[in-house]
Amino acid sequence: MKKLFRKCLVLTMVLSMLFSLSAAGYASEESSGSPVVISYTVDDANVNKGDIVNISARIKHTGITASDVSAGFLDVTRVVDSFEGGRIDVALVNSVSGQLEFDVSVSGAKYKGTGNSLKLMVGYVGTSAPYENLEINIVECKEYEEPVYEEPEPYVPDPVAAPMMIISRGELPANISAGEEMTVTVNVQNIGSTSMTSPVISFTPSDYLMMTGTASMYQLKTIAPGKTESIDVKIRALDEISSQVQYIDAEVKFQYFNRVTTAEGSGSGRVIIPANVKKEKEPETTDVESPVPNLIVGQFSYGGSSVAAGNNFTLGFRFTNTSENLDVENVVVTVDGGTSFTINGAANTIYFDEIEAGGEKRVSVPMKALQTLANGAEPVMINFKYEYVDNRKRISASSDVKITVPVYQPDRFEITSPTVPVMVYAGEELNIMMNYVNKGKSPVNNLEARVEGIDTITPVQNLGNIEAGRSGTMAFAVTPSEPGEAEFTIKVVYEDANGQEKEMLFPVSITVEQMEIYDPGFDEPIIEPEQESTVPWKLIGGVAVVLAAISAIIIRKKRKAAKSKKEAQMWESWDEEDEASPEEQASSETSLEKRKEGQ
Repeated sequence: MKKLFRKCLVLTMVLSMLFSLSAAGYASEESSGSPVVISYTVDDANVNKGDIVNISARIKHTGITASDVSAGFLDVTRVVDSFEGGRIDVALVNSVSGQLEFDVSVSGAKYKGTGNSLKLMVGYVGTSAPYENLEINIVECKEYEEPVYEEPEPYVPDPVAAPMMIISRGELPANISAGEEMTVTVNVQNIGSTSMTSPVISFTPSDYLMMTGTASMYQLKTIAPGKTESIDVKIRALDEISSQVQYIDAEVKFQYFNRVTTAEGSGSGRVIIPANVKKEKEPETTDVESPVPNLIVGQFSYGGSSVAAGNNFTLGFRFTNTSENLDVENVVVTVDGGTSFTINGAANTIYFDEIEAGGEKRVSVPMKALQTLANGAEPVMINFKYEYVDNRKRISASSDVKITVPVYQPDRFEITSPTVPVMVYAGEELNIMMNYVNKGKSPVNNLEARVEGIDTITPVQNLGNIEAGRSGTMAFAVTPSEPGEAEFTIKVVYEDANGQEKEMLFPVSITVEQMEIYDPGFDEPIIEPEQESTVPWKLIGGVAVVLAAISAIIIRKKRKAAKSKKEAQMWESWDEEDEASPEEQASSETSLEKRKEGQ
């Protein structure tokens, strides 16, 4: 019996533990939940150190219903955070049913300049929920950074370019004739922005001219910007001149101060000397030499109004034999792009057997502008070498023609399309940002962005000039006023390196929803269905049935064992009676009857 009682006691304790665990689980489930920040607003998009701001936040508790907390029984206080001062106000959003929602407003708070958190301690008077800490991260806060003083670098002015010059000559009394001497005045004009100091000029005459002075190199005075220095040069024509076009090449070397140091520069030019082919002293003959046939460039093109740096283009030009009666032969045309252009996949020399008098030829040369060229006009030299026969005499001649090709850096100014949300509320301010980058090698000027078709406090932004390689962001704050589809346009206007105005349009379309307004009217009370008990009664009943069956089996076995033992004792006593004397058997039967009567 003691063992049976002990087992029943253990069974009772197990059932008590199961019940207590189930009740504890139900109680913990009933108190689960925590406050969650649904949204917050700040009255300033950028909050800096010392700014006074107003912050409003909507908070929802996932474990407490609105009916558990009466109005005025929310205890919300501030703890140490990134703000100081200010007044805190609390208002319930729903006071009848559903999960608890309430608004917390902090007005007149001063930002300390460090961190970006607003910390609250919330208590729910009237409930068993404990006080809870709540932290709201205010992303509009800009942490204060101590200014770093940097030692200014010493000012070094940008060096100026070497001054350019124009070399010309004075008026000649007449064309120079064979064997004649003449004095030519050569002028050197400084068209740069700095003085040319210690200039030295040297001369090289053409094949049919010679210098008659004591030297071919002369020292000039300092030439100030915009000033001109002149020098007289004596020349003499040879006894025979085969071309009417003679010249003197002049080269000037000088020093100049480029605002940083003294540098060396140079310049050159050609002075044309018209000549008479025939000797004046020779008697006139019937064989009069014809004028020298000249080859001149009449028209040229390069595929458009200008050429982009780094691009391929075709230089095409037409040249004409100006002579009316002489053909030219063995014409060799050489195209030289200098340091600005290269010949692209072809030779720079073209050959023609013959060009008749007054005839013309066309030439096309594939070329490429170098990538590093700046905006401006770059020269291309065209040289003609040819022969002609006059009075049964073969004569060689040449001429040079200079043309210019305007070059510009291509426009590589890029603006990303604006990114906007799919849906906003009417009356809600929306921030739109667009990134831009100037990938070109020239600046973009007078950049302007304009918003058209929607209310905004900043409809126009003038961003000025954007240097090569610079990037940035343009931002707009727009406010759609009516629900529906709001469509507006952002127009960006700027001037490229060629001074041409460019316009880029970015259409924007967003869906505007009507903002829902909470109606504080009285609603019908909602009768919530009774919650089912979470205690596992079925499980507990099943365990009790099993334990009761086990106990019944144990008791039955014990009774059967006791009965078997009692019958065995009775059979033993009968055997002893058979062996005993008649007196003992009579005594035994008497005792047996008494025992049965006792039972």
